[in-house]
Amino acid sequence: MQSSSALHVAHPQSLRAAIPADYLRCAVPTHMGGLGGAPEELGLLMRTLCTQSLSAGVLFWCQRTAIEFLVQSFNAALRQHLLPDLLSFQRAATTPLSLDAPALTAQDGARGLRLSGWVQSVANAQADGVSLIVPVHMPAPTPGSAGWAVLQSEEDGVHLEPGTLLPHLHNTCPARVRVDQAFFRADEWLGDSRLLQQTEPVRLALGVLYQSLIAAPETLL
Repeated sequence: MQSSSALHVAHPQSLRAAIPADYLRCAVPTHMGGLGGAPEELGLLMRTLCTQSLSAGVLFWCQRTAIEFLVQSFNAALRQHLLPDLLSFQRAATTPLSLDAPALTAQDGARGLRLSGWVQSVANAQADGVSLIVPVHMPAPTPGSAGWAVLQSEEDGVHLEPGTLLPHLHNTCPARVRVDQAFFRADEWLGDSRLLQQTEPVRLALGVLYQSLIAAPETLL
């Protein structure tokens, strides 16, 4: 939904370009390709970005939150494979906008596990593809083994459908994700539910976005 005053709204690619690469590398360990630093520095960067564009702030939240799940994951091979493209924004990434969203359900299939369910609200679902960090509930005999995995939007069984955010946020690429028997590989597993606690310092710092949305609800771009 766009208003008549949004004629100058940036294209999603322009919003991506509005996020300096150093912002995404802030508070990422240097041995992982980052600049180091404390999570609090991310809060300052987010505040600065939101004064220029709340929509760019949304994309930054999505991309940097997804990066943090990889940073904190035990899965070093997956991190080494994905992280360089995410840090340079050559590849978009996102998590559910609400991290307590219902988990996808994993079921045993003929060739491994299959995932099904909905992720009701994401942003940064760029047309050229997106890596999705999603909550997953694993089947018995491992009761309580909820955790997080990575899906790629190009995979069979992963369907992006149009979504909505606040009407004054433009080109944030909102979507709903329908997952229908998508094949799940063990090497796409990021870790168990402890990842929420491990990513909390960065997520709290990025939460400046929500303060900005409340303080300036009519800000465009």
